[in-house]
Amino acid sequence: MPLAFASISHGRVAFGFYNVETDSLLLEDLFFFCTDFCRAVTRFREPGTHRVEIPGHVFERREDIGDLMGAIHGIRLEGYLGEIYRIWPFPRDPALFRQKLRGHENRPRVEEILDRHARRSPVPIHLDPGTRRAGIGPYLFSERGFRDLLTYVHRGGYPTWEGFEQGACPPWVKEMVRAWGLERKGA
Repeated sequence: MPLAFASISHGRVAFGFYNVETDSLLLEDLFFFCTDFCRAVTRFREPGTHRVEIPGHVFERREDIGDLMGAIHGIRLEGYLGEIYRIWPFPRDPALFRQKLRGHENRPRVEEILDRHARRSPVPIHLDPGTRRAGIGPYLFSERGFRDLLTYVHRGGYPTWEGFEQGACPPWVKEMVRAWGLERKGA
């Protein structure tokens, strides 16, 4: 489930996973995939890499996104999120509310649905080594704020990756965690 995070540019913004059966992330009106995000952020640890782009989608109108809480509860299955929750409804058993390690396998279907509701658009991600600020699209974060996003992804958001307590998370997430030293920071 997306949570509110502090940005420098837009105040509190929604960021996170929005369906446990996918590895897709949202940042307000931007949607992109965890696999791409983690690999891009890992590249920042390569000398001289300060800007990368990942494939993404942008929603022109909020109503095209839909209502996340309504979709989760199965009462407002409108827009993109409504379509996603018709295919992958919220688990009836709360114990199954865990981010799936194989969510990336549903990417082709998620992209097909996204294409009906949003415009494909590259999402630039940049890191300014001088100010230690990071940006995702138009959203700017302090170093701490950006690390908070990475920590959220490492954990598998809320409710966490299935098996996270035993150290489970996808390999691209583990690479990002190593590159950023998150495991040493108690993430």
